[in-house]
Amino acid sequence: MNQAPTIPKPKYITVNGELIPYAEATVHVMSPALKYGLNVFEGMRAYWNGDERQLYVFRLDEHLERLMQSLKLLRFDAHFSSTELAQATLDLLRANELRATGHIRLSAYLDGEGEHHVSGPVSYFVAAKARPRTPKTETGIRCRISTWTRIADNSMPPRVKCGANYVNARLARFEAKHDGYDDALMLNNAGRLSEGPGACVFLMRRGKLLTPPVTEGILESITRDTLIELAQDLGINIEERSIDRTEVYAGDELFMAGSAAEVLPIVEVDGISIGNGLVGEVTTQLQNAYFATVSGRENLNKGWLSAVYDASAESPVAG
Repeated sequence: MNQAPTIPKPKYITVNGELIPYAEATVHVMSPALKYGLNVFEGMRAYWNGDERQLYVFRLDEHLERLMQSLKLLRFDAHFSSTELAQATLDLLRANELRATGHIRLSAYLDGEGEHHVSGPVSYFVAAKARPRTPKTETGIRCRISTWTRIADNSMPPRVKCGANYVNARLARFEAKHDGYDDALMLNNAGRLSEGPGACVFLMRRGKLLTPPVTEGILESITRDTLIELAQDLGINIEERSIDRTEVYAGDELFMAGSAAEVLPIVEVDGISIGNGLVGEVTTQLQNAYFATVSGRENLNKGWLSAVYDASAESPVAG
C-alpha cells in the first residue's frame, strides 16, 4: 500500500504576533477553547508560482474579513485587527521559507481559564505547512448522502466558521468513510442539499450549473464565490437555488469546492454514477480556470493574490 509522503513540520508558528518554535505553541487545558470548542478559524492556501518564483496567498483579505465576522457573531472581544493578522500570516510564511503549495490555519480562540459565556481573553495563532494537491482532483471521489442533518442558522450558524460546528462535519464524514465512501454530502432540515463536511457543492444539470444559496445552511464560502465569478467569466450558465436529493442523482456533473478541497469532482453518490461516472467537461474547465487563478497564471487583475516574497529578493529553488 502506497503511503503519503511525510511532510516535515515547519520551524515556526505565530502566537499573538510572536514567532515561536513550532513545538512550543501551547494552550491551557482548561481554556474555553479546549473545554467548549470556542474558537473561530480560517483555512487558506498559498500557491507557489515557479515561473515567477513567488508564493501567493489566495484571497487573504476575504478570509480575514470572514474571520472578523465570526469573532463578532460569537461575541469574542478581540483586540487585534485584520491588518495585524495579514502581516502575521505573511511574516510566518517568510520565516518558514515556504516555497511550495501549502495550507495556512489561522485561529482565534478564548484563552485563559474562563467558562463558555466569557468574551475574552482572545488569542490567535497562525500555522502554515506544505500541502500538495490531492490526486483525487483528477479521478474524483465517491460520496454518500449522510444520515446526519446539516446544522442550521437558528441553532449552530454555519455562517460562523467555528471549530465546534465541525463536530457536525465529523459525524457525517466518519459515517461515510465507515461505509466505504470517500466523503459525505449533507442535507439541511428541509431535506435539500446543503454542502459537504467542509466544502460547498456544485451540480451540473440540463446545461446549467447549480449551487445551493447561502440560506440553505452553508458556510459563506470564498471558494464558492470565486467559482461563481469564474463560471460567469467562462460563459457558464449558473444559478443559485435549492436542490432536491434526487436532483443530485439525476445530475450530469457534481463537484465539491473549498480552500482545502479546491475543485474536487464527485463521480458517484449512494452507488449511483453521476453522469457517465467520469470527471465532467464543465468540472474540468472550472478546475483549470481555478488552478490558473490561484497560482497567479491568470486573473492577476482581480486582486485576489497576496505576494509573500519581495520581488527584488533572490529566491532559492523550490523544494
